[in-house]
Amino acid sequence: MRRLLMPALLTGIMSAPAEAVSTLNVPVSVPLSGVQQAANARVPAEFARVDETRSFLGGLVSVALRGTVTRTGHVSVSPSADGQSLLIRVPIRAAFRAEPGGAGSVLARDFGGEATVSLTVTPFVQPDWEAGVKVSGDYAWTDPLSVDLGGGVRVSVQSLVDTQVRAQLDRVTAEVERAVREGAGLKGRAGTLWARAQQPWTLPTPESAYALVQPRTLSVTPFRFTPDALKLTLGAAFDLKAGLGRAPAIPPRPLPPLNVAVALPDRVDLSVPVRLPYPELSAAATKYAATQTFALPVPTSPTLRITGVSVRPAGSALGVTVNVRVDGPLGLRVPATVDVTGTPVLEPGGRVVTLRSVTVRTRREGLTSRVIGWLADARAQAFVSRMARFDLAPKLAQAQAHMQGRLPYSPAPGVTLSGKVGALELTGLQVRPDALVVTAAATGAVRAALNAAALGGR
Repeated sequence: MRRLLMPALLTGIMSAPAEAVSTLNVPVSVPLSGVQQAANARVPAEFARVDETRSFLGGLVSVALRGTVTRTGHVSVSPSADGQSLLIRVPIRAAFRAEPGGAGSVLARDFGGEATVSLTVTPFVQPDWEAGVKVSGDYAWTDPLSVDLGGGVRVSVQSLVDTQVRAQLDRVTAEVERAVREGAGLKGRAGTLWARAQQPWTLPTPESAYALVQPRTLSVTPFRFTPDALKLTLGAAFDLKAGLGRAPAIPPRPLPPLNVAVALPDRVDLSVPVRLPYPELSAAATKYAATQTFALPVPTSPTLRITGVSVRPAGSALGVTVNVRVDGPLGLRVPATVDVTGTPVLEPGGRVVTLRSVTVRTRREGLTSRVIGWLADARAQAFVSRMARFDLAPKLAQAQAHMQGRLPYSPAPGVTLSGKVGALELTGLQVRPDALVVTAAATGAVRAALNAAALGGR
C-alpha cells in the first residue's frame, strides 16, 4: 500500500512473547531535490573578487589586479558509488586582468582558469539524535592563477582567491548540513515513534483486551543515499504483553540514547488472552466424559460412567465435581459424587488443559462400602481424574475466526493491522474467580502499516 505520506510496512510472524521481541521499522526518506534546491539557492554566483594594486621591483612597478571567480552552472548533487556519501559539484571560472601602470600598460594581460569544486558530504547521527554531516572538499584549477608580465614581474592571485573560495565553501557546507538536519527531522521522528511505541494496543478479541507495549530499544540505520533521496530507517523493538479489560496507565519512558544498527526483520510477536467461564469448561468436560466408560476391575465387571462435570476455582487450582454412575448386572445403578482438585496444566500441542497434582475424594453419602471400595481403586480414580480434561480447540478456533474477521484493524492511532491470523496455541493460563484465563499465541503472517504522517514522513 502506497500513500502520499509514506507508510512503513510491517510483516511478521506472531508467536509466544517470552521468546521473541517485536520490531517496527519506519523508513524515512529525505529527497535530494530539497538539498539540491538549497545548494543552488545558497551557492553564490560569485565566489571571489579581486580589485587591488600591488607594487613590484621595490616600488618601481605598480600593477592593478581586477577580476572575479564566478559559478558557471548549476550545483549537481549525486550519491557516491558506495551510497554512503553525497557528492556536490560546482563549476567555477576565474577571469582576471593584470594591468601595469604608466608606460607598462602595454604589458597588460588577461589570465584565469576553470575548476570544479567537489564536496563529499557524509552524514552521521549524534548521540542526542540530531543529524549532522562531515564535509570534505577539493578543487584544482585548469590553469595557474598567475601571469608573467615580463621584466621579472610575475603576478599571482592564487592565495587570495583560494581564501575567498574556501570561505564560500564553508557557507555552502553549513547550508547543506542544515538542509540534511532539518529534512531528516530525526530527533522529532524518533521521539514520536518512541511515544507511539509505548501506547497500549487494543486487541480484536471477543472481549475487551489490550496488548501493553513495553519498548526496549530505538535504533537508526546508517544513512544511505540513492539517486533521488537520503534514506534511513528508524526501528523500535518492544514486547507486547496481553491482558483483559483496559490497559493500566504507565508513565512513558524518555527517549533512549542513540543506537545505530542494521534494520531487523519486521515482526509482531503477540499473544492474546481468552476468557473461559467455568460453565463453558464444565460443558466441554461433560461432553467429552460422556463418551468414556471404565470397566471396574471386580467380578461381574460393572462400568463406571461420567454423567456430569462441574468446574470451580480453588485458589490457584481447579476444583472439579464429577458426577458418576456405577452400572452393573441385575439392574445395578448407583450414582456417586467425586471431588477432584488439581493444578491446571497444558498438554503438549497447546490445545488441551488437564490437571496435575490431583487429589480425589469420593463423597460417602448413600453409598455402600462395596461401591466406595470400587471407587477407591487407584485405576478408577485415575479414570475419573482423566475426565477433568478440557479441550479448548473449539474455543480457540472461535477466537481465531473473530480476530480474522476484525482485520484490517487499528490497534493504536496510525497503526493498521492486516493479514492472516493462524491457529492459536496456548502458552499460559491463570485461575481467576470468574473464569480460567488462557494466553493464546497466534501464528500467521500479519502486516501492519504505520502512517508516517505522524512522524513527519515525506
